Amino acid sequence: MAVQPLFVLAVQSNTVFNFTSGIDIENSELRPNGDILLTTFTKGRLYTLNPNQKVPKAELIASLSDATALCGITRIAYDKYAVIGGVRGSYHYDNETIYTVDFTNDASNPVIKTVAHLPAAIMLNGMAALPKQPQIVLIGDAALGILFRVDTTTGAYKVAFNNTALVSPAGSSMPIGVNGLKIVGNDVFFTNSASGIFAKVPISDDGTLFGDVEIIATMDTSIGDWDDFILDSNGVAYLAQPSLGVARLFPNGTHSIYAGGIPAATSIQIAENGGVG
Repeated sequence: MAVQPLFVLAVQSNTVFNFTSGIDIENSELRPNGDILLTTFTKGRLYTLNPNQKVPKAELIASLSDATALCGITRIAYDKYAVIGGVRGSYHYDNETIYTVDFTNDASNPVIKTVAHLPAAIMLNGMAALPKQPQIVLIGDAALGILFRVDTTTGAYKVAFNNTALVSPAGSSMPIGVNGLKIVGNDVFFTNSASGIFAKVPISDDGTLFGDVEIIATMDTSIGDWDDFILDSNGVAYLAQPSLGVARLFPNGTHSIYAGGIPAATSIQIAENGGVG
């Protein structure tokens, strides 16, 4: 199992922290205090890290019950997060579960609840909260090629969107379709790792997707794939590209490597000071 460093990027990349054991970071989310929450593929462990400390150190927050791996994470309220966990197999997960992690009453000891089980799911990955109803999240299933809509208050879920743009092509050596997922304004943006696309589709306030999928850019999958990503205030996307580092993609579809030489990049955040990490 590869060891994945955590980087903060400006023009050049700088290593902020590196796990000394084989812990795979999968996804991340910024807390209001500037700390970074890290989901991992290691024993269902959730870590927090303050990148502004003189010597940053990852602290274990919790090992989520009945999960060996944690994937997507998104903020659903002030210092409260939804997290995806499951029992990891080969391009599939068992016991796909949605948890909430709530730091509201204690900034260092969150309240953790299991809020939903999705027995129909196979490989949940990217997740995003609805801007006007953040207790409701959309979650991509990279194996089924669909988006689930989950209410983290009631646990109710349904299929929200099913489209060929979310599916991995038949015979893909890496059968991971929809991966990164973000909602900005009236659009859901997503990557499809196997197809090498970055695309968007319109969405209503209540999470109804409609209209056609617009493919913004396509990369050469022979040199890598796009994983999770973040969009800045100008609509520029920064995408984790595990084989090469971090790509920067403009709204017109033009893209290039923004920071190279970063092994196994999987997740991106933009700090309040404008830095990409």
